[in-house]
Amino acid sequence: MINQFKQWLADLKASPLATLEATQEGRAVWAVMACACVFLLGSAMGYFQWFLAMDPCENCVYIRFSQFCILIAGIMMVIAPKNIIIKVLGLVLAWYGIIYGMDKAIVLSGQHVASHAAESGLDLFQSGQGANACSLEPTFPLNLPLHEWLPFEFAPSGICGEDDWSLFGLNMAQYCIISYCVFIICALPLTVAFITKTLKGNK
Repeated sequence: MINQFKQWLADLKASPLATLEATQEGRAVWAVMACACVFLLGSAMGYFQWFLAMDPCENCVYIRFSQFCILIAGIMMVIAPKNIIIKVLGLVLAWYGIIYGMDKAIVLSGQHVASHAAESGLDLFQSGQGANACSLEPTFPLNLPLHEWLPFEFAPSGICGEDDWSLFGLNMAQYCIISYCVFIICALPLTVAFITKTLKGNK
């Protein structure tokens, strides 16, 4: 495994675009993406919600939804990585999940600032987040009643931004932002490689 990764890095250095084009046609990279989402979802529902008894808020369940979108996209591309139609649908779904999740994570980060404004010597006006509200009735895309179908995963019961958990000085929302940045950094070159590979094949 380590030798294969070292060889991949050597190939990437020698011929970046060709290596990425070949990589996005394989299953391994999309399996890693799907496994990353399983880890994030497992951490949210297993460690935070069950072990630490931290109730998910409205934006938390939206972030979970976005990660489920990326997970489904990854599974689709693992099943048929060379099928152009499935690859397009998978990439569209993955990018939708990334953008949607990043937006909700940024909002949640702002709400965390607002909730802890007094501790930082700020008021809600100074924090810029006083108008942010958190609902117990989520509205998912396409009006999907996910909170009714899977209440443990998608029914919000907490207040946005009021968690006190942190690791190395960063809160949960900030780690979510970092995770989406990693998704973008990894998905962007693979998406470009898919597009260039497809255009070459159509010439």
